[in-house]
Amino acid sequence: MMPAIDLKDPFAPKDVCRVLLKRRLIGKEQAKMLLQRQPQVEEKLTRENRKRMASFGLKVSNPITFVDVVAHIGPMRSDGKPGSLEEDVIYQALAAEWEIPYQKIDPLKLDLNVVTTTVPRNFAMKHLVLPIEIKNSTLIVATPNPHNMEVLDDITRVTSMRVAAVVSSKTDILKLIDEFFGFKRSIAAAEDLFSGSSIDLGNLEQYVRL
Repeated sequence: MMPAIDLKDPFAPKDVCRVLLKRRLIGKEQAKMLLQRQPQVEEKLTRENRKRMASFGLKVSNPITFVDVVAHIGPMRSDGKPGSLEEDVIYQALAAEWEIPYQKIDPLKLDLNVVTTTVPRNFAMKHLVLPIEIKNSTLIVATPNPHNMEVLDDITRVTSMRVAAVVSSKTDILKLIDEFFGFKRSIAAAEDLFSGSSIDLGNLEQYVRL
């Protein structure tokens, strides 16, 4: 059975700290420090996020979560492993707690059409969802928040497919949405440029995809 969580706020600061403490990724003093610094760091990240999302042509920005705050502060790991606590490690810990698979996305294994034609770019960017594959008639969607059932239900209605979520980091998803939809626009521009010529555009797309 999935552990009890607040579906309205799966990134509630105390819950995230509880998971990180449980898995010995931070200590009690670090948890206290993170909670104390949250307001100032969250305000700073919110300003930066608005500018970044505006650069993507979006008026609505993704909300900053406590995971963003922890990853930005980057406290040293308390589990004996070297380095600071990175975003991927935090999401791996949360995914394990939620009993939902975590997936580090390999862009070389993604299908351009699955990523770019399943949901619109603005929807993907706003809701942080990335379709990554179709497996056994089920659309696998990567997202930092697998508990946003309204968004997953919307994708089900639009695609008429079953939808299953895996957890991936917010940074990876934003980066891949930007790269793959930008890639799609480049291919469309190439098709316009060479339309009417003898170039095999199917092969051109295959070449660019490789």
